[in-house]
Parts: sequence; C-alpha cells; structure tokens
Amino acid sequence: MHRVALHIDDESLLDRITAILADEAGIDLLNPVNPDVVITDHLPFSEAAPTIVLGDELSGFEMLKAGASGVLSRHIDASGLMLAVETVKRGFAILPRSGMGSGQDPSRDDLLTARELEVLRLLAEGASNKLIARKLGISFHTAKFHVASIAAKLDATGRTDAVAQAVRLGLILL
Repeated sequence: MHRVALHIDDESLLDRITAILADEAGIDLLNPVNPDVVITDHLPFSEAAPTIVLGDELSGFEMLKAGASGVLSRHIDASGLMLAVETVKRGFAILPRSGMGSGQDPSRDDLLTARELEVLRLLAEGASNKLIARKLGISFHTAKFHVASIAAKLDATGRTDAVAQAVRLGLILL
C-alpha cells in the first residue's frame, strides 16, 4: 500500500492526478498520515516524505537541489506516475528523459558520446569490461578506456558510482 498525499493547487491537475491514482490498486489517497510520497505542483515544499513536483516550467535539477525527489511533466500518464511513485518511495530521484527547464541544467546531450552511453547501459546491468567488449565488438582495452572516460566525465569514484551519477543526471533509468 502506498500512502500518497496530494498538495496540488491547480484544480484540473488535481482532478486528473486524483483520477489516475484512484484507479490504481494499492494507493491510499484519503488524507494519509505520514505519507510515503507527496505529489505537489508548487513551491515551497518541505515534506518529510519523498516529494514529486509536477510542472513543465520547472528546472528539474534545481528542484532536486531544493529537496524534491522527482520532477515530472504535468502531463504525465498513469503508468509514468505509478512508476514515479514507486521509484521515489524506494529512495531514487527521477527526472523525465527530456530534462526540464532552461535553467543551468548540464547538457546531457554533450556529456557522453553515443558509445559511452552504450557502455554505461551495460555497466548499469552489471557487465564486466570483458562482457562489454564482447557485446559491443570492441577490445577489452577499449572497453576499459570507455569505463574510465565515463567515470571521469561523471566525476565518479568507480563503476558503481558512475551508474549512480548517471541515474541522478537522468542519463539512464534503472
């Protein structure tokens, strides 16, 4: 059972999100005490529970810095919202694939090359350098180079930290 509190000022958005969550089994919306997740459309928010902010004009990275656990488009669909609730309840931060806002978000398009993104996805699956090399048809040394390059670009201390940083930046979803 997920106890979800809604703090949404926009009435049409509140109606839509309420309807989505009311159709889902395992959701308690009736004034949950100590909610597992809070969904809001405004600032400030200072909830002890993980908070998902809905807003298309918001800068996702700025919202995460301000304490949000997730930032989603106001137009999120039912499956995306349910996945977000489950994800933030488990302690992960979320951003939409497209990023949000034109603030000072890092440019994810320029951060890693296409090949590095392929390597990163395999890293997230727990692949060794040897397996990465085999799956991508590259040498072991090239795979090792890509892993080191990814870690450096993400300012990560190792393979696991690189995956964690990539998830935080929205480069990959787990």
